[in-house]
Amino acid sequence: MTTDKYQLKTRQICLFIIAFLPITKLFMMPSIATKFANEDMWISVFINLLLDFTTIFILTITCRNFSANFFEILENTFGKIGSKIILCLYFFVFFIKAILPLEEQRDYIEYTLYTLMPTIMYFLPFFILAFYLCTKKLRVIGRISDVMWIITIIGFTILIVLSFGNADFAALLPFGANGLSGITKGAYKTFLWFGDSIYFIFFIGNYKYSKGDYKKIFLAFLTHTFMVLLFSIIFYTIFTSIAFRQRFALTEISKYTTVINNIGRFDFLGIMMILLSNLFALSFPLYFCCLILNRIFEFKQKWISPTITVGLHLSFMFFFAQYYATIESLLLGYGSLIFFVFGNLLPLILPLLYKKSFKNKSYNKSKEYLNETN
Repeated sequence: MTTDKYQLKTRQICLFIIAFLPITKLFMMPSIATKFANEDMWISVFINLLLDFTTIFILTITCRNFSANFFEILENTFGKIGSKIILCLYFFVFFIKAILPLEEQRDYIEYTLYTLMPTIMYFLPFFILAFYLCTKKLRVIGRISDVMWIITIIGFTILIVLSFGNADFAALLPFGANGLSGITKGAYKTFLWFGDSIYFIFFIGNYKYSKGDYKKIFLAFLTHTFMVLLFSIIFYTIFTSIAFRQRFALTEISKYTTVINNIGRFDFLGIMMILLSNLFALSFPLYFCCLILNRIFEFKQKWISPTITVGLHLSFMFFFAQYYATIESLLLGYGSLIFFVFGNLLPLILPLLYKKSFKNKSYNKSKEYLNETN
């Protein structure tokens, strides 16, 4: 792969991890984890973060010199038909990965920011943005990451600084009081918001690896881990026994700060910055759905796959809104298992697939050479 075919840079991947991976975990996820693990919810969150970090670590070390991307590896290993079947499965995974975050974001906007007359119309501009992004090439992710990481950091810092004084860290004691079953259940029920290596496998082969780049990726993921863990801990230490009732952690975490009573909802500045970053974070599952559809069907027009993907999600949100509680229950149950398999287990097989792909490619080249000489 020549240098002009690399659509991403290592720096942009690192900034993508910092700017967007923590954002979707700051709304419902902390309250869901608290519902099952109580004061040990941070341990449940840490388990999921550790699983993701381990997966990213192995992938970065083993795949750093890959010259083929994920699509090419699948096609060289399983053939065109086999690779398209696998890609269909990943399309389904990305599709359901977007459902619950989109629903929680819509509910957050309608019932928190527009409390007088909530309507789905307030959320329609998101789909316009998502459609536009889905028409762009992979390099758009890198360019957005270059800009939005600072927005995420500033917004996150504002919320944490305003909230820190209200935290009672003694509420975390005693550690492990809910037992292994409660902690593991809290981890399992929140895994839908994790499995972030599912993005990384689509970056492989699309950025040029330089010596020491894996350290930068590790540092970026550690930053993401620290942000999510810190937010989860402060969330619980503020609300303690009623934390599971706080549906939208992002708004609740800072509203009881003393300074807000004097100068107004200054925390809305941080909230708006987080929401701005989250618009892009929510768009990326839809973007990868389009990327997969273009690979499967080889559409000539770039608007076809965004129309299909965005249209399906918009229709799903409009027609199935009344079944949201049932859908949430299914996704927290079966969805968590799906994301563990496709986001952690299967990506670890990628290095083996690459080796097999390379052997198949070498074999085919040798066969072509023999046919030419004969």
